[in-house]
Amino acid sequence: MTRDELETIITSYLDSFTTMTLACSVGDEPWAAAVYYARQDLDLIFFSSPACRHSKAFAENRRAAAAIHGDYRGWKEIKGLQLEGTVKPIKGVVAVTRAFACYLKRYPFVSEFFSDPLSLGTGVARKVAKVQLYLFRPEAILYVNNEEAFGKRWKLEVKKGHAVGIPTQA
Repeated sequence: MTRDELETIITSYLDSFTTMTLACSVGDEPWAAAVYYARQDLDLIFFSSPACRHSKAFAENRRAAAAIHGDYRGWKEIKGLQLEGTVKPIKGVVAVTRAFACYLKRYPFVSEFFSDPLSLGTGVARKVAKVQLYLFRPEAILYVNNEEAFGKRWKLEVKKGHAVGIPTQA
C-alpha cells in the first residue's frame, strides 16, 4: 500500500468518527478517557480541563496512545486506528485561534458553550471557563482491518502532522 493510499484511508476514518479513547500513564497509574477530537492534518485537537486526571498525567508524561474504532459484533469485522504520540496544551494566540476554529467547524454546537455558557447553567459555565485546548500529535498511526486478515495492520509514520516514509505492515 502506498503512503497516499494509507493516508487517504486514515483521514477518511478520522473524519468518520468523533471520539477517541486517549490513554496515558504516570508511574504505575494507567488511565484512559474518551474525548471528542477535531483533525488538523493528522494532528488531533481536543478540549479538556487541566484539572482532570489525564491532563495531569500529560503534564508529567506527554507520551500517549489513542484508539478510534466502531462498535463491531464479530472479530472479523474489526477496523480501527491505533495511534501513538504526544499530548501538549495548545499555546499562543495564533495556534489557539486556529485550533478553536478547526474544532468549531467540526462541532458547531460547542460555540454555545463559549458564547453564552450561563444559558447552560452555572455548573456548566464554571467547567467551560476552565477547559483548555490540547494537541495529540501522532508519531505513528496503525490501521487495523480484520476484514482483510486477522490482525492485519498498516503503519504510517507521522511527523508534525504529516505522513512520512513508506507504510509498513506491523
